[in-house]
Amino acid sequence: MLTNTDTAYFLRTERVGFRWWQSEDLPLATALWGIAEVTRLMSKEPWTQEQIAQRLKDEINNGQKYGIQYWPIFDLSNDAHIGCVGLRPYCEGTFEFGFHLKPEYWGRGIATEVGRRVIKHAFESGLSDNIFAGHHPDNKPSRNALIKLGLIGGTAQYFERTGLMHPAYYLYRGERDFSTRPTVAGDARALALVHCHSIRDTFQMLPEYVAARSLDYCEQRWDERMNKQQSDTLALLHGEQIVGFVTAAPSPDKDVRGKAGEVDRLYIHPCAWNKGHGTTLIKWCEQRLLEQGFNLIKLWVFEVNERGRHFYEKHGYKPDGHTKSDFRGKILRYGKYLQASPPYLSIV
Repeated sequence: MLTNTDTAYFLRTERVGFRWWQSEDLPLATALWGIAEVTRLMSKEPWTQEQIAQRLKDEINNGQKYGIQYWPIFDLSNDAHIGCVGLRPYCEGTFEFGFHLKPEYWGRGIATEVGRRVIKHAFESGLSDNIFAGHHPDNKPSRNALIKLGLIGGTAQYFERTGLMHPAYYLYRGERDFSTRPTVAGDARALALVHCHSIRDTFQMLPEYVAARSLDYCEQRWDERMNKQQSDTLALLHGEQIVGFVTAAPSPDKDVRGKAGEVDRLYIHPCAWNKGHGTTLIKWCEQRLLEQGFNLIKLWVFEVNERGRHFYEKHGYKPDGHTKSDFRGKILRYGKYLQASPPYLSIV
């Protein structure tokens, strides 16, 4: 139980000092949570004085019961109050990470600086091995900070104060079990993150392609796909993190339309590369297409993507002679029969 009443900084970064909330800190709390810009994406209405007082009380209680808070943080150069950052209980075995900064400190890298210190403290002190975080769907700065801190997306969670589904993220100390399941609408933002980061780390030789598949672009497209239920997609999970996916679909190519299925998308987050999960995903896709009546499967892969081409060739796919170009890169079509076919039938 926390009994220390000393207000000295107990954690520090290069620019920031951390201390504990105390009962006499209501003016300090009001100067933070009373700013409409700070709370506008956290609730439907500005916080009342009663809500601010209750939040301060909750933080003090969390310190006494769990040894954690959204700790108040201060500029070491002048002791000015910056905001707060830290942890609070989320569910059994998991703490929620978050930060609230005064507007004059936005865009200065403070969130990632103090976030790294909080995560290091949580993991090294044994407070928790599991960290959850979420943000308002329009809060791109928070999204970007969480990603820089190494958190990976999971299924969106309903947040009562805003009445919205908030993108969710997880970070673990150590490995978790891998599993697969069909995707749901709340997975869209996490799928977009996998999509964007896989392209970023795979296609450095095609910078125009990487730029065109920004996270904003991928989020928009996945929101649209999931809202319209246009996706027959299997998700790969590491714990609650979504770290890969594959989508099965009928081939849209005119020469095989109605006759062939397609590996529409297969992407794995770089954190899960070289673990054999691609085989799991493509086998599911093949079985799914067989169930839909297709025994011929097609896919497109950039010629420069030697890693991807080697993977598909290892699983029996061969170039069928069809090509196209995009983003200054040549794209090859591969094909494979899923069942034995008469020898006179070509892969085309």
